[in-house]
Amino acid sequence: MKILTRIILLTFLGLFTSCFGQKEEHIYLAGWEAEFNGDEQCQKFLETQVVDKETASTIWSSIELVFKDGELIKAYNSDEGHKTERKLNENEIGFEFQKLVPNQIYSLNQVSSSESYLGGETPEEFNIPTFEFTAPFQYLGKFSKTDEAFNWLPFDLHIAAPVYLNFDKLFIDYSDPLNPKVLDIEELKQTDNSYDDLKSDSEIVYEKVYLKTEKETDFVGIGHTGVPSWIQNPDIPACPKSNKTMKLLCQLTYNGVDNIKTKRTNVKPEDEWYKQYFENMNFWGDGDLYIFFEPDSKIMCFIIQHT
Repeated sequence: MKILTRIILLTFLGLFTSCFGQKEEHIYLAGWEAEFNGDEQCQKFLETQVVDKETASTIWSSIELVFKDGELIKAYNSDEGHKTERKLNENEIGFEFQKLVPNQIYSLNQVSSSESYLGGETPEEFNIPTFEFTAPFQYLGKFSKTDEAFNWLPFDLHIAAPVYLNFDKLFIDYSDPLNPKVLDIEELKQTDNSYDDLKSDSEIVYEKVYLKTEKETDFVGIGHTGVPSWIQNPDIPACPKSNKTMKLLCQLTYNGVDNIKTKRTNVKPEDEWYKQYFENMNFWGDGDLYIFFEPDSKIMCFIIQHT
């Protein structure tokens, strides 16, 4: 009797699905600049920007994709809570649904003590890359895998980058976490900087600010992790070793790090106007620093965007 009942139920469900179609499915994405045509850039955007419905309704800009029978039929843009239908291109109609795990946003907030921090003196055991041909790297702090937001890391990460250089993407190999190496030295040699006062032996050390992460549905705090909020077009890096989409480690915002003051520096700008750029942590004046990491290959990527 139970078997007969199960057969009848499955038959009914099959008839219902064939007559009325499958239920609608939705994907929510942070951001706005994307084309859903199935290419590599599209896939990177989906993996990196996917969020849950609540987050999509909270952040200032998001996309909602609507699927029926596994194919894209409609899309909406949401801008500061104002929802409008998004016109699909011919090559987007019928784009196949993917089951994606939404990314969780965590804010970075200042606390009195923590294993994670921004700024501080360079630890004795950590060797910052040094070169005679370019402006120096700055020690930016440490992210500890004891923090829930960073528990996917293979080890604690000390962060250092030449934030005054005009690089596009800078890839650093952390196979030895205490001795990171620049992947492309020749490209770094060709990278200039906009500050004539900076020399290879210049030093900029920031005050240490301890961090705690908290789950959020919006981009708040000194910075955040989980999902990048792009100032310009999305520029999601693929690991040059594994070709995997790299995961956002954190995004430090210009208005957030403005409160992280310089502890000491030997940079003495001749032009008084330039002094402001060495008084606190900043990235190209009003830029955000995006830090990505690929945990299997141990490659880090730095990107700066500004208005």
